[in-house]
This record gives sequence, C-alpha cells and structure tokens, in this order.
Amino acid sequence: MNNIPLKSDPRAAIWLLDALDVMQKLGVKVLLVAQFYKGDLKGDAAGIDRTVDILKEAAPRAEKAGVILGLENYLSAEENLNIIQRVGSRAVQVYYDVGNSTDKGYDIYKEIRLLKGQICEFHFKDAGFLLGQGRIDFAKVREAIDEIGFSGWAQIEAAAPKDLVSDYQADLKYLRNCFS
Repeated sequence: MNNIPLKSDPRAAIWLLDALDVMQKLGVKVLLVAQFYKGDLKGDAAGIDRTVDILKEAAPRAEKAGVILGLENYLSAEENLNIIQRVGSRAVQVYYDVGNSTDKGYDIYKEIRLLKGQICEFHFKDAGFLLGQGRIDFAKVREAIDEIGFSGWAQIEAAAPKDLVSDYQADLKYLRNCFS
C-alpha cells in the first residue's frame, strides 16, 4: 500500500477487503496498513478523508473476522487518534513505530501513553543504530508500554547497516534484557 496507496488507488481498497477473508482463514489477527511513500498521509487532508471512508467500510468486516487493521504512517498520535475516532471501530488501531515517530520529532514516550488502548503492535528500530545505541531510550519505552498495560507483539526492524543477521541478534539480545 506504499506504492498502490489506500488513499488514492481503488485496487488497494479491494486488496484490504480481500485480506480480511485471508486473515480469518489463516488465523492472522493484525494487518499492517502501511501508509508511506505514495501512500503518505502527512499533510494530505483529502487522502486522510478517503482513507477514513475506506476504513469505515472495512471496519465492520474486520470486526466480524476478529482482526485488527493496524495503521502505520508518519502521522502523530493525535492525527491517528482522529482517524480512529472518525472510523469509530476497535478494529482500527495504530501499529506504532518508535523509529518512524522519532524521525518525525514526536515525543514517543508521550505518544505511547496517549495511544493507550489503541496500539495493536509495535515496530522497534532506531534509524541506523543498533537498539540501545542510538536516539531512543528503550527503558523509557518499556516504562510507557508498562504504564498503558500493553502486552502484545513488538517486531524488530533492523536498521543498522552492518550485517543483518548479527544486527538482529544484537537487537534481540538487547530487547530481551530490556523487556525481560
């Protein structure tokens, strides 16, 4: 949905609806609805309105299938909450990426708390750094996550440029220590 955007290409809306049936059959509970590149919503009021319309159509089907549509984008917590409120369904939540939000200058520790009950999963990365060696204080991330009572999945996205396997291993070791 980055190159064939939900906000502007009718194929993406069809794919989203088709994915709900597939998810139910496979037992998948969260669909990452990526909105980057051509699908970026930042500063695009018309694109946000179109996305809300599509999500309003998809949300009842997602609820019936028992799945969550997880929005990942460059919007602030407040902007994502506005979309969620407009859609009006627990089937639409935020797939929160601490790296993307840090890149955009958002206070991730505040945003996590603001999104209490609205985060379906996390992405952990830190723009070219191994986790724990960059800009993000994952002990503070852990505090915010504990405070909101989140107990779901967090995905590691390796963003350090060295060796992919060793980077993932180092990130996992760090996170196991931080989130033991």
